Amino acid sequence: MFKFLLRIIAISLFIGILLFYFKPLSLFENNDYERIMGNNEIVFATRIGPTTYYESKGKNNGYGYDLMKEFANFLNVNLRIVIIEDTDEAYAKLNNREVDIISDIDIRNYNNKIVKLSYPYNRIDHYIVFNSAYTSTLDNLSQLSNNTIHSIDSMTIKENMKGINSNYPDIKIKFWKEKNIDELLKLLNDNKIQYMVMNSDELKLLKQYYPTLEVAFTVDSNEPQSWVLPMDVGKKLEKQISDFFKYMINENKLLNIYTKHFRKYQHSFVGIKIFLDDYLNVFPKYEFFFKKFAKEYDLDWKLLASIGYQESRWRRDAVSYTGVKGLMMLTRDTANEMKIADRTDPKESIFGGAKYLKLLLSKLPREITNDDKTWYAVAAYNIGLGHINDAIKLAKNDNVDYRKWPLIKPYILKLSQSKYYKYTKYGYARGWETVSYIQNIRQYYDILVFLDTQDNKDKNKNKNKNIPKSL
Repeated sequence: MFKFLLRIIAISLFIGILLFYFKPLSLFENNDYERIMGNNEIVFATRIGPTTYYESKGKNNGYGYDLMKEFANFLNVNLRIVIIEDTDEAYAKLNNREVDIISDIDIRNYNNKIVKLSYPYNRIDHYIVFNSAYTSTLDNLSQLSNNTIHSIDSMTIKENMKGINSNYPDIKIKFWKEKNIDELLKLLNDNKIQYMVMNSDELKLLKQYYPTLEVAFTVDSNEPQSWVLPMDVGKKLEKQISDFFKYMINENKLLNIYTKHFRKYQHSFVGIKIFLDDYLNVFPKYEFFFKKFAKEYDLDWKLLASIGYQESRWRRDAVSYTGVKGLMMLTRDTANEMKIADRTDPKESIFGGAKYLKLLLSKLPREITNDDKTWYAVAAYNIGLGHINDAIKLAKNDNVDYRKWPLIKPYILKLSQSKYYKYTKYGYARGWETVSYIQNIRQYYDILVFLDTQDNKDKNKNKNKNIPKSL
C-alpha cells in the first residue's frame, strides 16, 4: 500500500513538472475566446479621434469603431469600448485582460515581443503637412532646417522621424503627449505652428474642412494598421480574428467600410455653380414641401432648404457614411421620434426635418434668442443637442456670454480637444465639422434669400404689367 502511494505521488510530481514546463499544451492555453463568449462581451481599448472613434448625432461612429462593431457582431457578443489616451496604460490593461484587443493605438514595443499583431486591415502613409495660406511650398527637406515639426506622441512616428533627424539634425521635432490631431491641426490653421505630421486617412477626412492643408513631404509609406493582441493570446480567439478578416475581405466589407469613411461625399461646399444648377433642376421637385412644412412649424423655408442641401444636395436616396439617410438625413432614432416611417420619402423626410428642427429650438435655453438661437439649433441638428449643451457649459465656466453664436463657436471647436472634452458629459465631438457645416448652410441660405428676392421682384413686375395705364 505504501509503495502504491509512493508511485501515485511520483507520477503526480512527474505530471506537475511536465505541465509546468510545457504550458503551450492545449490544457494551458489561454481561454480568451471562452471567457469572451461566457461574458457575452468583447472589450476593445481605443483612442478618440476623427478616424477612430467618436460620437455624432447620438451614435458611435468612426472607421475604427465600425471594425470593432463588425467583429462583435461576427462573434455575436456585445461590444464595450474603453477609452485610452496613454499607450502604456493600454498595454497594462491588455496584459491584465481588462481589455481583449487594442485598436488604433500606437504599436509600441512590438519588436520586443510584448504583444502580437492581427492581420493588417489597412495601410497608411505619414506626411509632413503645412498650411498653404501662410507657408510656401518647399523643394527639399533641408529647407526645414531650424523649423519645428509637430506631432502627436507616437512611437511609430518617432521611429520614422529618426531618419529625417539623422540626415537633417537642424530640424526640430516636438512630440505632444497632451494634444491630439484635432488640436495640432487647429494650431496649424491659426498659424501658431508651421508644420505637423498626420497620416493619409486623417488628411483625406480633414482636408475638406481645411482646404489650405497641403503635403510637404512623405515621412513613410504603406505603414500597416493592425489590432494589438496579448503575446499569449488564446489560439481560438486568434483564429476567430483571422477568420473575421478573411470574411471581411471576401465579402468586400473591409473596402466598403473604408470607402464610407474616406472616399464618399461628405459635408462640403460643392460650389456656387453646382448649387445653382441643383436649385433650377432639383429644388422645384421639393419646393412645395419645404414651404409647406416650414410654414407649419413656423420656420424659414430657405433655412430648411439650406439644411437639406447641405445634408444631401436634395437627394432623396442619400445615405451617409454614418448610416443616416434621406433628403434631410435623419437618423433611425430621430425618424422614429418624429414618427417617420420612410426616411427615403422626400415628403416624410422634409416633414421630419422641420419637426426635428422645431424640437431642437424648443429645447435650447430660453435666454438664447432670435438669429443666435437659429444657428444653435442648426448646429444641434448636425452634432447633437448634448454636445451643444457641453459647449454652453464650457462657455459658462469661462464667464463668456453663451447666448451669442459667434462667442460659442470657439467652444464647439474645443469639443475636439482632450483637455476640454474629457470634462464634458458627452465627450469628444468633431467641432470643426459643425462649424464648417454652419458656414456652408449660411452660404446656401444667403443665395436662397437673394434668389427669392429676385423672384418676388419679377412677380411684382409681371403683376404691374397687368394693371392698365389708364382707366
